[in-house]
Amino acid sequence: MKIIFFIALFLILWHNLIYWVFLILVKQLFPCKIKSDKSIKELPFVSLIIAVHNEEKVIEKKISNALSLDYPKDKIEFIFASDNSTDESNEIISKYASLNKNIRLLKVEKRGGKVNAYNEAFKIANGEILAFSDANTMWDKNALKELVKVLESDDIACVCGHLIYTNTSESEVSYSEGLYWKLENMMKEAESKLYSLTALNGGIYAIKKKEYIVIHPLYSHDLCFPLLLGAQKKRTVFVKDAVAFERSGTTSEDEIKRKRRMFGRIYSFLFKNPSLFINPFRYNFLYFISVFSHRTNRYALPFLHLLLFISSVLLLHKGMIFEIVFYSHVLLIVFAIVKYLMKRKIKIFLFPYYYFLFLASMFLGFYDFIRGKIKPYWDVAETTRGG
Repeated sequence: MKIIFFIALFLILWHNLIYWVFLILVKQLFPCKIKSDKSIKELPFVSLIIAVHNEEKVIEKKISNALSLDYPKDKIEFIFASDNSTDESNEIISKYASLNKNIRLLKVEKRGGKVNAYNEAFKIANGEILAFSDANTMWDKNALKELVKVLESDDIACVCGHLIYTNTSESEVSYSEGLYWKLENMMKEAESKLYSLTALNGGIYAIKKKEYIVIHPLYSHDLCFPLLLGAQKKRTVFVKDAVAFERSGTTSEDEIKRKRRMFGRIYSFLFKNPSLFINPFRYNFLYFISVFSHRTNRYALPFLHLLLFISSVLLLHKGMIFEIVFYSHVLLIVFAIVKYLMKRKIKIFLFPYYYFLFLASMFLGFYDFIRGKIKPYWDVAETTRGG
């Protein structure tokens, strides 16, 4: 039982603390530089593909944002991949398409989810580079150029932009989500310099068309592209200067629902492709360390905490460390419950609450996976479309 206790404790500490220190140290010893061509003579043709499902609230803003990008108009097309939208989204896009030849509407008649819509858009895209965005993600005018510059490098197949949440002051949930993404972006920057990313964010990324991988619609580009490309010894990197803005969910219900769906799909991919998460021979060794630390270990967190708590209960009177771990878990749960009941912005309760929400979402996602209740499509979170 002590062995289980210390293994679980070490892996939790590795993911939440030690890996951060490791990244900082190793990237200084083994820096893998990210090259970008500051003076591209001829920009490549780009297909910017936007996933749409019932986005009438934000679609005009997204079209306007896409058209405002600082990129030659004869070198870009905008493909709005509408996943069986039943509101006014298609009509709005069609109106703009009739006025601008760069805008194309792809109607996916049978709903199959974002990746299915992307796979369909891939078939008709003319770009050498495929860029992807969500309908509620607004790009800085220079974002696309910044992505393309880095993709000029032969050893880089895919790039991920810098997502910033704009509504972090609206609620405790949006504040926590914004803080989480600040830390994730810092980790993305460090992992890129070390070797390669372990995940994208869905709001802003791009890939060379020749490197595009048609994956099952149940999964997501966010996780699959970096890992599958990494197994081919191809890099995915973070481009800090390619900035995009988005609203996070402002309620616990929205965030649990979104994360539950996300983690259910992740566990499905993990159990279908275990070697991508545990086999060190699939990757560059430094990249395997990142994958195991940032991905495999993360998705094991709820089960590691469960093992750690149970073992601490059974070992409660056999040493101070077991008592510390036991009461830390109790405190985490109590703080989370107090925060939920109080409905007030008290920061001392905020981290335990968000961390507990994160673990609970993983448990629920795993529960959906083992019941076979994973779906490929998404439901729009209303609080991410307001403002």
